[in-house]
Amino acid sequence: MDEINSVSEEIIVPKTQINKPKIAIVSLTSCEGCQFALLDLGEKFLEAMSLVEMVDFRLLEDEEDNGELLDIAFVEGNPMTAANKKTLLELRKRSKLLVVIGNCAAMGGIPEIRNYHEQKQTVKHVYKYIQGIETEEVQEVDNFVKVDFTLPGCPITGEEFLKYFPIFLGNIKTGLEIPQIPDSPICVECKKKGNRCLLLDKKPCFGPMILGGCDAVCPSSRMGCQGCRGLRPTGNVKAMKMTLKTMMTDEEFENTTEIYGLRDDIEQWEKDHKA
Repeated sequence: MDEINSVSEEIIVPKTQINKPKIAIVSLTSCEGCQFALLDLGEKFLEAMSLVEMVDFRLLEDEEDNGELLDIAFVEGNPMTAANKKTLLELRKRSKLLVVIGNCAAMGGIPEIRNYHEQKQTVKHVYKYIQGIETEEVQEVDNFVKVDFTLPGCPITGEEFLKYFPIFLGNIKTGLEIPQIPDSPICVECKKKGNRCLLLDKKPCFGPMILGGCDAVCPSSRMGCQGCRGLRPTGNVKAMKMTLKTMMTDEEFENTTEIYGLRDDIEQWEKDHKA
């Protein structure tokens, strides 16, 4: 009888569970919109997660993360507080692969707007008493730890996550290099969808200099791309600015580039390409 119970226990606890890669999806300071983009995938997301053991995902978890070693850590949001930074540093130590998801973690995002304005004054718009409120400069994740891959966007594109997820799993097993997101502008996707180019109608759109992969969701709604996925490696910022000068003022251009943290990247591009 004891032998039968022993066999039954082995059947109830699948041995394959032991060998599944361990992953965590962690949010720092963020709206958690990128995590909701994953949940919006529905069954497709659940099928992908059946290949792994989920150690931490605040929107779904029942138990606290016990601090075990991880194969992949996905990080959303800004390391804005001391607690955020501690979490991030620990995740890097625990993980074979650290993947940034979303514009905030990758480029500073909307929170970075405050870097361009007097921080104390900005905080006063939110809090009556600012004593004890942390107002450090907003910085991207890669300022604190090594990032192995970035899935950009605000929010990320769920289908793009599903495309690269098996590649991440392959990387931790074989060590094969993860391919970069193709250096292709938003415009390619826009054209595939049959959209009329907004620039032809003198409507500002950053699409030609921005990394594609979002399925041109904004231009398809007749809203100009504002660059939440960041600059393409070969994007021509100088030519794009010259084109946009006929459609918007310098102040409007600067304000738009502040929305998703694109301003810093453009300033760096201009320094790198200074004649």
